[in-house]
Amino acid sequence: MQQVRQVVTAGRIALPKQSAREPFSKPVQGKRLKKVKLLFVVMTCFLLSLVVVAQYSSVVIMNYRLSGARNELESINENIKELELEAAQLGSIGRIEAIAREELGMIEPSVDQINIIAASSGELARMGE
Repeated sequence: MQQVRQVVTAGRIALPKQSAREPFSKPVQGKRLKKVKLLFVVMTCFLLSLVVVAQYSSVVIMNYRLSGARNELESINENIKELELEAAQLGSIGRIEAIAREELGMIEPSVDQINIIAASSGELARMGE
């Protein structure tokens, strides 16, 4: 390559003419610009594909959590049904009466121990005061 020499004459800078063998600077810059644009497009596509993959993975994670929550809800509902059945069994009149007779030693009152009290509607109102 030839060295470019600047000739200064009367305040002007004169550059020697380039030979036909030397490449022009514009095509080199154009190639570089095309490479940079291509690199930018490839990187943008790569980043967008990462965003899409991240979205799909978050959907999969949410579906997994949702199925776990549904399973937990189902087991809780089964537990509630079991507890309601147990409460109904424990609160039955027959069971309470059996416990009163067997464990507490209670007996039914005789006829002479029962007093029937009749109250009129006016007396009921005064009892609530």
